[in-house]
Amino acid sequence: MTKDERSSFVFRLSSAMHQVIQLQPDDDIVAIRARIESAELAHLILVVPRRCAFLEGASGFPLLRRAADDLGAQIALVLHDETLRERAEEYGFPVFRSIAQAQFARWKMRPPKQTTSVITPSVPPPPPPESVSDSRITRFIREWRWQLLGAASIVLIICVAMPFVIPAAQVYIVPAPMALTTTTEIVIDSSVPYVSSAMRSVPARRLLRETSGTGSLRTTTTKTMPDARATGSVVFTNLRAEETIVPQGTVVATSTGVPIRFTTTLTATLPAQVGARVEAPIQAIDPGPSGNVKELAINVVEGSLALAVRVINTKPTTSGTVRPVRVATEADRKKLEDQVLAQIRQNAYSVLAPALKPDEFIPPDSIQVYATNRLFDRAVDEPADVLNLTLSADVFGLAVDRDNLNLLMSTLLQRQLPAGYQLLPNSVRVEMLAGGKYQGIQLRQPVRAIGYAAPQLDPGKVAAALQGKTVDDAQTYLTSQIQLAQPPIVRVTPPGWPLLPFLAFRIAVFIETPVVEK
Repeated sequence: MTKDERSSFVFRLSSAMHQVIQLQPDDDIVAIRARIESAELAHLILVVPRRCAFLEGASGFPLLRRAADDLGAQIALVLHDETLRERAEEYGFPVFRSIAQAQFARWKMRPPKQTTSVITPSVPPPPPPESVSDSRITRFIREWRWQLLGAASIVLIICVAMPFVIPAAQVYIVPAPMALTTTTEIVIDSSVPYVSSAMRSVPARRLLRETSGTGSLRTTTTKTMPDARATGSVVFTNLRAEETIVPQGTVVATSTGVPIRFTTTLTATLPAQVGARVEAPIQAIDPGPSGNVKELAINVVEGSLALAVRVINTKPTTSGTVRPVRVATEADRKKLEDQVLAQIRQNAYSVLAPALKPDEFIPPDSIQVYATNRLFDRAVDEPADVLNLTLSADVFGLAVDRDNLNLLMSTLLQRQLPAGYQLLPNSVRVEMLAGGKYQGIQLRQPVRAIGYAAPQLDPGKVAAALQGKTVDDAQTYLTSQIQLAQPPIVRVTPPGWPLLPFLAFRIAVFIETPVVEK
């Protein structure tokens, strides 16, 4: 396909000379005038529906003519109702039966016809005698019979030959869509109000919610812990000549190094004699082997009783033992906190989702979880088979409007469009890629966008290229010159007519939008 041939099919929509406006059955002059005033072109084609209450009224066409004159617009009407067509022509509007006729014809509004009404007497003239009337009709037929017969023959021939002389054709084509893909990094920013294609940024809304989670972890670290208390006995010596009572719970201790303390488990009574002795059982205050001391190590009496007696252990103390137990460690606390935070992150979207507006979504990489309060049921090194945690956290995320994101990515895809192509409406799909990272309050997010485009075809140029071709040649020509999604459909009226019309305006070209599966 040569460049000149392709340029005859592909063009941009901005080259159209007329703008088509479809009226609605309930439109009034205010709505119609607003559409005319907001139109981008001065030459307008108004497509009037079958039932248009406004134009069927007596004041419809006068008001429409006044609006066209006030706004400086040239207006043609596409009408099917014969009564409305006659009234439209009285007010100078060009009238057509199809949009194609209006687009390819040269037209201009005419001045409205000046109509006057004349009041005539209502008394009818007396009818002529029947014989006179009959004679006049007979004489007229006799004089003009050949002319009348010739005119009727011509009309009949024209009616019979019209479908053959001026056939019509309908051409249906579906251009093949072309896929466009772009992968880029965009900025999702809660501090900007608008989409910026230059900065590749979209606005976002900050979401913050409080939540909590709980978790349990079996401890694995084992330590030895003091178990049984050491026991033994001591001998008290009376330093006074009077009876002395050593009550139960009297504290005695060693005097070297770190004092190891014991308490008596029974009350002992010393006789009233200096140097009198009595033996009393003792037990270590702290459990574990630290209470196992040698003989003669316990020699201190605590409290005021130290002035009345002295103490000594003649035998070593024994039975202080340890046992292995699992304890909570700092590593256990860190591991359990990570597990609970991961659980909260997994449910973070459901926590934030109720705050979303319609058409908003939350990029997964924008979700952040911050622990605010931790409550463990065991301290570090405290014996525990299971460590429990209750954790409070703040969940943060960014809400992005899908329309804003699609607008940005559509704009970026537009820059990749070849000449003569346009993006298909609602064909852009955007996918969030992994790897989004925050820079301050901005989230830099990798995305991939896929869109579909189709060539912009000029129905008029397509029709002109098909003039006079056979149906098979027309189909072959369209298939070779345009990338199509499916074979073209060419229909000629009357059925069986071998050639497409030689008049381009008799070929109606319908360019359908290709369907793209999402």
